[in-house]
Amino acid sequence: MKIHALRCLVALAILAVALPAAAQSYGPRTDNALRFRVGVFTPDAESAYWNDSFDVFTGNKDDFEDTAVGIDFRYGLTARSGLLFSADAYEGQQDQVYRDFVDEAGFDILHTTTLNVASVTAAYTLDFAGSRSAVVPYAGIGGGVYLWELEETGDFIDFAPLDPVIFATTFKDDGETWGWFWLAGVKFNVSPRWDLFVEGRWTHADDELSGDFEGLGNLDLSGRSITGGVSWKF
Repeated sequence: MKIHALRCLVALAILAVALPAAAQSYGPRTDNALRFRVGVFTPDAESAYWNDSFDVFTGNKDDFEDTAVGIDFRYGLTARSGLLFSADAYEGQQDQVYRDFVDEAGFDILHTTTLNVASVTAAYTLDFAGSRSAVVPYAGIGGGVYLWELEETGDFIDFAPLDPVIFATTFKDDGETWGWFWLAGVKFNVSPRWDLFVEGRWTHADDELSGDFEGLGNLDLSGRSITGGVSWKF
């Protein structure tokens, strides 16, 4: 398992155990909730790294759309507002080949690009209907820490020699950065203790590449996610 995904799982455990326990110490509150989400995340992929990659290799940002999972603890501030503490994880992977080059046998020169992003965030949320309503639209804004890992592994061309050479290797870099997001969703109350919800998040974050990708500019980590889930209220 990737190191950042492992860190995210630790954060999930802390949110799932510590925060609800702390909330219970102040007595039961029906505007607190533990939420589980699953859906898809699509990167914006608008930085120099992504532009150069899609110019040289096949693929586009939609190819990196993949599963995203998250867990939230919502602490109610008022009847319609709250703080939402979240931990999320995403991994996108895509095989890419050179657009203009093949090997001596005429076969594609292929490598696999993998992007892992894990985040721990906090947001202020506001409901636009009372908790007794069957349908409750809501919105919020927040920010936090985004941990990422980028890896390219497979075959590449070394153009430095007079006769270019194909070689196999792995390029890798990772880091942490701050980012922010806004969200909007709809909750469907199915019982006093449970509701279902659909939520969209629009994330804005980037970081400068280094290590094996030194000099390739910034890595855009921004994107949009659409998730659905279940919420346990207490």
